[in-house]
Amino acid sequence: MFFFFPVRDEYGVKRFPIIVTFIIFVNCLIYFIFGFRPNYPQIVEKFGFIPLNFSFKNILTSMFLHGGLFHLGFNMWYLWLLGDNIEDRWGRFNFLVFYLLSGIFASILYSELIPDKFKNIPTIGASGAISGILGSYAVLFPKSRITFKYLIASFWLIRAGEFEIYSYIWLLFWFLMQGLNTLLVSLYKVQSQVAYAAHFGGFLFGAIIGIGSKLYREAKYRENVKLGENMLLQILGEGEKKYYAEEQIKEIENLKKKIMDVIYEDRVLATKIYVDGLKIYPDLCLPEKIQYEIADSLNRYGEKDYALIAYKNFILNYPLSKLADNALFEFGKICFEKGDYEKAKQAFLQIVIFYPYSDAYEEAKYYLEKELPPKFKNFSDYL
Repeated sequence: MFFFFPVRDEYGVKRFPIIVTFIIFVNCLIYFIFGFRPNYPQIVEKFGFIPLNFSFKNILTSMFLHGGLFHLGFNMWYLWLLGDNIEDRWGRFNFLVFYLLSGIFASILYSELIPDKFKNIPTIGASGAISGILGSYAVLFPKSRITFKYLIASFWLIRAGEFEIYSYIWLLFWFLMQGLNTLLVSLYKVQSQVAYAAHFGGFLFGAIIGIGSKLYREAKYRENVKLGENMLLQILGEGEKKYYAEEQIKEIENLKKKIMDVIYEDRVLATKIYVDGLKIYPDLCLPEKIQYEIADSLNRYGEKDYALIAYKNFILNYPLSKLADNALFEFGKICFEKGDYEKAKQAFLQIVIFYPYSDAYEEAKYYLEKELPPKFKNFSDYL
């Protein structure tokens, strides 16, 4: 026997998931009020979704009924595990609308894909809506590491432990299995009480919405970066562009190579080489990912002055990077710690105004509203 179950994901949330909690509460409340009654089968017949008697009202009511404690428990756990990230990313109202639309789309597609002989059987459960959450999560957080607990049991061996896997690998495999089972059921090859077609449809809907959201966010990100360019230069200072002799260019390239050769083996040495290089070439900038890692390391090692320069060089050279908002936020935090509240304010404002889709948005807003001294809080028109 082999059993595995997801227990946590990598990404935390900045806001408590009120809508997720509310949906879980309503589902549990309905089940514990009605699920143990002798007439529960009649309740399912009345409020479950029957494709032969298509009804939008019954699609919605069926999403809050479940066939047993395991059915309820698994659905609510997946909703809690992954739904909080989607609610945190999209906002509470948008998440609620998305959740309901996922369930509706899943039921509609289910009614089209299943064989006619199953269309008079009521279906219940939040699986279609939750499958939508899984689909959007796979798109929005593909590299989130999901931790699974596992149990292996046989006559001579019992093993338990945990392992991690990227969300997109797990969820893509899950989606393909739902699609395969949907196909087998539609071809009368297998019979099942599980509504695989609803899972398939919900996931597909969630993935499409997730892709659309990601493309929109990317477009707004690029637009806002361009709008904020002048403000960015006011914060960081564009500086006079330096021109180097051929020997200096070779020396800079050698410095970069030395850093890139050792950064993943000896981070301290890599940052030391970079700092020594900054003393000669203050605009020294490495490839995008390595430059950010060097700036981050300097920040963590307490080299705040050099970290400021490293973040500044990163932002000026890679303003369209997906890490540019994080670099700007760290730049603002260091300025705040050093008592340069005006520059910190401008950095946080840059994020709030021009990076509203940033993961750093809420923290930047918190610094502006709660942490800055009162005389630096003259920015209410922007929030």
